[in-house]
Amino acid sequence: MTDSPIALGNHRQLFIDDYVIAETNNIIRRVCPVQKYPKNPIVRPDRPWEGSTTVPQGSVIYDAEDSCYKMWYTTDIHSLGKGLAYAVSADGVRWEKPEMDIVRKDGRLTNLVIPALEFGYMYQSYCVLKDLREPDLEKRYKLAFLSIQRNVKEHESPAHPGTRRGLGIAFSPDGLRWTLAKDFASDDIIDISHIMVDPQKDNAFVIYGRTLEVLPEIERAWGQYDWFEPHYNGRAVIRSASRDFLNWDPAELVMSADLQDPVSTMIYSMNVFPYKGIYLGLVQRYISEPGIGTIDIQLAISRDGVNFEHPFREPFFPLGEIGTWDRFILLNMSGPPQVNGDELRFYYGGRAHRHRPTKVADSAPSVGNIGIASILQDRFVAVEASFDGGTLTTKPFRFEGSTLYVNCNTSFGKLGIRVLDQTGKPMEAYQTTIEGIDGVRCPVRFGENSIGQLCENPIRIEFTVNNARLYSFCVQ
Repeated sequence: MTDSPIALGNHRQLFIDDYVIAETNNIIRRVCPVQKYPKNPIVRPDRPWEGSTTVPQGSVIYDAEDSCYKMWYTTDIHSLGKGLAYAVSADGVRWEKPEMDIVRKDGRLTNLVIPALEFGYMYQSYCVLKDLREPDLEKRYKLAFLSIQRNVKEHESPAHPGTRRGLGIAFSPDGLRWTLAKDFASDDIIDISHIMVDPQKDNAFVIYGRTLEVLPEIERAWGQYDWFEPHYNGRAVIRSASRDFLNWDPAELVMSADLQDPVSTMIYSMNVFPYKGIYLGLVQRYISEPGIGTIDIQLAISRDGVNFEHPFREPFFPLGEIGTWDRFILLNMSGPPQVNGDELRFYYGGRAHRHRPTKVADSAPSVGNIGIASILQDRFVAVEASFDGGTLTTKPFRFEGSTLYVNCNTSFGKLGIRVLDQTGKPMEAYQTTIEGIDGVRCPVRFGENSIGQLCENPIRIEFTVNNARLYSFCVQ
């Protein structure tokens, strides 16, 4: 028990990594899968100009200025390029596709804001941001997209001979009428990407995009398989930053498959967002062996947005069961989850067909839809134990605040809480038990004593879990 104190401030502390954990006994840490909305999908391809697929390569935001949710999503009507469509919602669940006179098809009004094959070299969108800090109102909305120029000899993509692939940028005053700014703002980003605004780095823009890189250990371990040479190209994720959304730093590798993954795994993309002082990543895991071709979504965590841990390899977004619309492929919508009370809502895409190439009959025609999945706040990973009980002891920490809160489910069990000094010695006046409660923000009372009286010296907390789950704690 010799850890140096860490400064927790008043951020909630999750248990996805070991940052705050000193030791555990008889404790299980488990990913808590999202709950899928029972009336999914919420957006379907039901317009002639959408083709067979509505793809969540776009964003959902809540626009406080207009008091509504806004969605930008990709339509898949042309093999050489895809359009960008727009939808609105009062509650984030029931969506309308407004008919606008921005893009017409066969003389009809549509909800398209960018048509396929008519916006530079745009192949498909990545994300849309509304930037309230932007002084130029013509650039208030920002769009990043995949740009592909074909039949070229200069700037060829190493993995795609004869083509140039990169990051395209566009701006808009209203999110509807777009002006192309750059076709190729970066040649490092060659496919599916996600962008966040980084609060720890002066709100710089950060993109997590695709690259191709086959690691030597992967080639040694999996190179023996007959599918490896023709099909395995090492999809992985790189990171780049920008201050102005136009000029991007050289990219660096931040996430790739490793030998803890199933054979043939590639990392298809990673949507990263800030959360309670950390960064969480939604990792698309693609098992690429022909005949499998599935993509689910897992969790990653980082403390700096650059160095990521991938501690759990079970799905955070599980694939659908037989008979469901999201049977074999799950896709991230860019950006953070939307907060709805105590709920975090994730917008995602699903398909019942496998990723190409596949050689099995167990795959549907190519159709894509968009749905919602949710968790309660902080409930990404649980610390749990059965009736025999288990303990988790934190590292010593300094804090800000006067009340300890826990996010826990003790509906049919209990959670013991004991404050220790820095050396691990119990502080007898600070012990209590929570029973029969399921809450995301449960105040912990120590009789007449306030934990705020201990803020001058580092403390530890020992949690004893009996037939219960603990998701997070904080002092605020």
